[in-house]
Amino acid sequence: MKRVLGILLVLVLIGCARGDRTGDMPPSPIATETLTPSSTPLPTIEPTAIAEATISPATPEASAEIAQEYPAPEASPMAALVTETAAYPEPEAEPTRPSVLASAMETARAVTATPASADAYPAPASTLPSAGPTVQPEHTPTAAPPTATPRPTLTPQPRIAPTNTPSPIAPSGLRDTGPAGRTSNIGPYLLMNPEAGQPTHNLLKDGRMRAYMAINPAHWGDPDRLPNMEGYGRNWIPENEELDYILAGADGARRYFERFQGTYEQTRGEIHAWMSTWAFRFGDSAFASQWVTFQREWLRLMHENGYRAGIGGMKTYRFGADQITWLAPAIAEADYLFLAESGAPTLRGSFGQTTLLYRNLMDELLTVLPAERIPPLILDVSVDGKVNKDLGRAGVWWQRGYRDFETSPADYAADVRAYDLETLKNLYVKHVFWFATNISTDTRSFDVNTDMLAIANGWHAAP
Repeated sequence: MKRVLGILLVLVLIGCARGDRTGDMPPSPIATETLTPSSTPLPTIEPTAIAEATISPATPEASAEIAQEYPAPEASPMAALVTETAAYPEPEAEPTRPSVLASAMETARAVTATPASADAYPAPASTLPSAGPTVQPEHTPTAAPPTATPRPTLTPQPRIAPTNTPSPIAPSGLRDTGPAGRTSNIGPYLLMNPEAGQPTHNLLKDGRMRAYMAINPAHWGDPDRLPNMEGYGRNWIPENEELDYILAGADGARRYFERFQGTYEQTRGEIHAWMSTWAFRFGDSAFASQWVTFQREWLRLMHENGYRAGIGGMKTYRFGADQITWLAPAIAEADYLFLAESGAPTLRGSFGQTTLLYRNLMDELLTVLPAERIPPLILDVSVDGKVNKDLGRAGVWWQRGYRDFETSPADYAADVRAYDLETLKNLYVKHVFWFATNISTDTRSFDVNTDMLAIANGWHAAP
């Protein structure tokens, strides 16, 4: 402590010495007299004494004494908080996730269709039977009972191993179904009427898709109809009833025609063509013969009465090698051939296994029919777990669509688009109907809703 006081005294003396240098200081404003310099010399301060007092280190005892008398201030809590925050920088903002529809629309824009050139597929003149005169009476629909929701019942069939390699694409001589420059074949498969004024109806009425497949379209109300689109119709009845008609041959065809003649007439001018039965027994040549007899008689009656008509509806992967040639006599007389394709869990992953096998079947028909006698092909497509059962695979099956495989609507749309683009390479494919819209409780996992149809609408080139 004494050393500290000594240092302070030295500093005071230095300050006094500096204050006598009046040339360095302004005059005092309160001075009233002139000072006479003193003749007594000022004491001389030895530099060494100052140096010792200035640089001599404090002893440990002195440091402890100073620390005790002048304790250090406590650290600021805010300083600690700033230090801690600097050690943990703020996380980056989470990126915004686009909506399912926006993602799907972006996927659709990224895919561009490149239709095959019609020059690569020369189309000979058609020699199909004439559909006969078509009368267009004024449409006067009558009330009809509610449409039953299709609920197919299965008859166990022996499993037929599919052909595992799709046929290569090559000029076949089959006719070009047009229109020229089309960029998509997709249209909706409607299980029930699209109600007028609802989003689906508005989209189809004002959109670009060319055609639709409808179940029981005679039961639609007038406001629900879609006159700007090419309509294809099928009257649904249970599988066992269809089999009874088919097994009765020509007589069964006449009874089948009479049962539904009213629906054909009621929709004349609105339904472009009708499909007959879809029930079938694969790998049974005797049944195939009865099927041909039934279909040829039904086609004769349809053409005599001025209706266009097509036959088929079978899954392509269920046919064994060359078995479709058993059906050639009836196919040659039809206006259209209908076939169905399914895959699981995706369509693209099923290429060559259960999808795109229509190419093999058309090539097989060319071995027994001239190209001009093979009608344009109309497909329907879906992810359907039933292929797992038919092919002896593990996994979900009947009545299980894309939703049961945890596929998002956007991903399913991209999958269907990939299939669609493949069908554009075969000019004999006229339409591909995407199963299914306006679903029931039994078919909800197949639901192709309005947003998904809007994506498909965007695949079609503007007229």
